[in-house]
Amino acid sequence: MFTTVAAFTDPIEAQLALGRLQAEGIPARLDDSGSAIMDWTWRLAIGGMRLRVPDAQAMHARRVLAALDAGEYALEADGAGPPDAGSGAAAGEAGGDPAGWRPAPAGLVAPDRESASSRLALVAFLLLGLPLPWRRRARVERFLRRA
Repeated sequence: MFTTVAAFTDPIEAQLALGRLQAEGIPARLDDSGSAIMDWTWRLAIGGMRLRVPDAQAMHARRVLAALDAGEYALEADGAGPPDAGSGAAAGEAGGDPAGWRPAPAGLVAPDRESASSRLALVAFLLLGLPLPWRRRARVERFLRRA
């Protein structure tokens, strides 16, 4: 038999908790996930998605979920990306990180997506209620280099 150890209204939070329990070796499952994802009003009506585990592992699962809520599994946020997973070929080819994370090149800047005609069209729509068509400038590059 299975015991419900938690209920979630957020599907992403439910999947994270499920993944954490499975990483700890607990065979867990999410019930009502199809109904909850299909329509958010049903998710609220049925009480969310239920995270269920075998009866024998319910206490261990509750301890893991309490530790997850307390932030014991959080990564350090130093702004430099994922923590170092080691070095050398055993950790991957992307600078010692198996996920392949690399910082963005320093010379790249996000492109300017607004133009005078787009601002004029927005003002005309807000003031007059009339949508005015405008053309965007053709962009050859997705990123611009700083000089």
